[in-house]
Amino acid sequence: MILPPGTGDEPLSICQLIPELEGGIIVTTPQGVALLDSRKYVNFLKNLNIPILGIIENMSGLKCPYCGKNIDLFKSGGGEKAALEFDLPFLGKILIDINMVNSTDEGKPYISQYKNSETAQVFSKIVELILAKMK
Repeated sequence: MILPPGTGDEPLSICQLIPELEGGIIVTTPQGVALLDSRKYVNFLKNLNIPILGIIENMSGLKCPYCGKNIDLFKSGGGEKAALEFDLPFLGKILIDINMVNSTDEGKPYISQYKNSETAQVFSKIVELILAKMK
């Protein structure tokens, strides 16, 4: 289960509607405000006795298309820090990739179009980690 941040009843309703929920994944961005919401969801899932499969840090930088250097637009490392704080697995960092924006705007799956990209490799590794935890 992956949910956006917020304080509504939707997350509770979803958790109650899925009888055999195998676990939750916390997806955060690295900046402090997002991490506050992520910490709330960690406590929320723990209170509902839903296993937490791990934390993913999204928008964890941008690779400059001209020089190839990583740019920390929204800081970096907050998701990993939260994972350590809560003793949860850190599943990975996903960079902002302009090709992802373009492929989703075109309605085409990013992974199939850019399967050899660094971002696709990170997604594949994250999926492998999640599947391993669900066995």
